[in-house]
Amino acid sequence: MNRCLLLITWLMLSLVTVAQDEVVNYTISGTVPTGVTTVFLHSLRNEPIDTAQVESGKFRFAGAMQRHTFVTLSDNGNDLPVNLIIDGSPVEVNMERGVMKGSKLNERLNKADRQITDLTIDYMQDQMEYAQVRVGQTELRDSLRRVMTASYNKVVVEMKNVIRDNPDNVIPALYLSQIYNTLSVDELKEYLDERHTYASHPLCVGAWRMLNHYEKTNIGTRFTDLAEADTAGVSHRLSEYVGKGNYVLVDFWASWCAPCMLEMDNVKAVYQKYHEKGFEIVGLSFDRARQSWINAIKNHQLNWIHLSDLKYWNSEASVVYGISSIPANLLLDGDGIIIATDLRGEELGRKLRQIYRY
Repeated sequence: MNRCLLLITWLMLSLVTVAQDEVVNYTISGTVPTGVTTVFLHSLRNEPIDTAQVESGKFRFAGAMQRHTFVTLSDNGNDLPVNLIIDGSPVEVNMERGVMKGSKLNERLNKADRQITDLTIDYMQDQMEYAQVRVGQTELRDSLRRVMTASYNKVVVEMKNVIRDNPDNVIPALYLSQIYNTLSVDELKEYLDERHTYASHPLCVGAWRMLNHYEKTNIGTRFTDLAEADTAGVSHRLSEYVGKGNYVLVDFWASWCAPCMLEMDNVKAVYQKYHEKGFEIVGLSFDRARQSWINAIKNHQLNWIHLSDLKYWNSEASVVYGISSIPANLLLDGDGIIIATDLRGEELGRKLRQIYRY
């Protein structure tokens, strides 16, 4: 495995494996406006961690958690959520103003977060105006789309500024996790420099996977081998089918993925047309329910090679190739070299007509 793949694997393990000396105690206290009765502590995925009842306008949380975990405070009022980092230092939060007092790290995060929140609010307001445009108001729609795009770009630029200004702490991990899929290869390489403190944070898994995807799916790159099981449970390597002299489409899909299933008529059509000429398809499924996977293959008559480890987004195919959305595919030549990616609809048929000349 290369550097990217090793880091992704380690980071994914770190999400569930916590070393004892990395756990720190935390206390989070603060004030809320009149009328607020409850404050919630939750993960960035909005998973509940704890709830505190407000007494005399104040709240308090205490517990232990992995150092440098990002969490969010929200209340049952109209106050904006507040992000903070568990770093072993006590934190005081004014929910009405969205301001915190604590370690230098948290105060620095809070300052950046408030600036980004202001820009995000502007973007959301532009989104609402755009959504309310009536059908037929083309000029207004185009004008508001440009305004909305400019607002979003301001958010992204500010997040990039924060990332570049904080190479020595974990704050950039929060923002990188939100914009990594908008970044170029060069930007990902810059931000994921292993000398940066945040580069090994679990929140950077997506960014590392995206970089890995770029590196593993570049046109002209030789395929990367992997092993998964067929529908009978027998393990096979991708190299059993690729690099044997014939063109192969490696198709990343899942039975639960509606766009994937909508695309299958196109995939079936090219398979039926070119299979006798040596064209092959290897489907690498992101399913997790074995029977759903098998039923989709049978019911839709997907009569090509199918492999899966039934690990959903943690599948070997996802990790090795950095696949973060499906449907996706790679077209490989007879030597196993990638010659095209993400061919869908008529694009797939057109590419194969060029290859087979009919």
